[in-house]
Amino acid sequence: MRRNWLGIIAVALACAMLGGALTLAWMGSGGAPLPLTPRARAEGTLLPTLEGFDSPFVQVAETVMPCVVSVSNKGRAFNLLSGRPEQVEQASGSGVVISVHGHIVTNYHVIADARAVTVIAGGVEYDAHVVGYDALTDLAVLQVLDANLPAAVMGDSDAERVGNWGIVIGNPLGQMFVDTVTVGILSAVNREVEGSLVKMIQTDAAINSGNSGGGLFNTKGELIGIPSMKFVSTSPHNSIEGIGMAIPINVAKPIVASIIEHGRVLRPRMGVEIATLPGTEKVEADSLPAGALISGVSPGSPAEKAGIQPGDIVMSINGSRVRNFTDLIDRVNTRVPGDKVTLEVYRVPGILDLTHRDAIPDGEMLTIEVVLGSAE
Repeated sequence: MRRNWLGIIAVALACAMLGGALTLAWMGSGGAPLPLTPRARAEGTLLPTLEGFDSPFVQVAETVMPCVVSVSNKGRAFNLLSGRPEQVEQASGSGVVISVHGHIVTNYHVIADARAVTVIAGGVEYDAHVVGYDALTDLAVLQVLDANLPAAVMGDSDAERVGNWGIVIGNPLGQMFVDTVTVGILSAVNREVEGSLVKMIQTDAAINSGNSGGGLFNTKGELIGIPSMKFVSTSPHNSIEGIGMAIPINVAKPIVASIIEHGRVLRPRMGVEIATLPGTEKVEADSLPAGALISGVSPGSPAEKAGIQPGDIVMSINGSRVRNFTDLIDRVNTRVPGDKVTLEVYRVPGILDLTHRDAIPDGEMLTIEVVLGSAE
């Protein structure tokens, strides 16, 4: 019996050495092996290769990639080894060429406190001139001369809808991941963000450090926003993913144009103090409509000259519905001094003196034209 077991072990080892190509025969009581059983085989089918097609993002990326550049913020630091001050990179981000004259839009925080600014396009580094900036909206304009850089087409961010594709192109972490493309949808198109003067476009396309100042494009290859921030969690109990913000290009257009023409932003002024008035969508009996409530009017201001009074409720500007004070600010900031805007105003006598116990008197709708002044 001992020999038989050793024989079985030896055969098993031989089978293992042959890669399992043989099936171990079990010895019957008479010492004769049982018949070998062939290995079972499965008969399946191999899926065909599909015809396939390029995604809609390929053409966009290939077309607009040359318009997106790296922006380097240079500062001065003391080198302990050489004993001399030297120029070092203290921040980096992205930018988008928006004119055939070499103008580049980026975020102000990318170039803030820079001693010098350079731009890298197509692997070549150029010195950039800071044309101007606007810290309030976090926008800046650079210019590179004699580089012959292609310019992106600026789209209409007001025409974009929630659910549309959003394509972010930039340089996260500087030159480490240059020309990175990420894709998502537009999660919101008028997102109010604390600390921001303007409403943002929200997207779930990945936005990382270094994407600031780059481009948010639609599937037509049009620039519709400037990525400027992302939300991150500072708590181990909360997780935040896919919440990035971009400045709408329609907000950027007049600011960029003013910087290019004047070197600074000529911000329009109406001359009012405003607050949000929650209310109904339309004028209804015994209620007040939602809008921007004029709580004060500056003497001699464009608003006073036009006939705006404290207590007026601005419900629309140039045909666009105003539901809160930021709606009014956003629309005014897309204009320039000297522009004429048309306001639809609901006026209720003595509204500022009403209490919650008082009945709401009937008001009247007024159309008022205001010629905007300059904030300076």
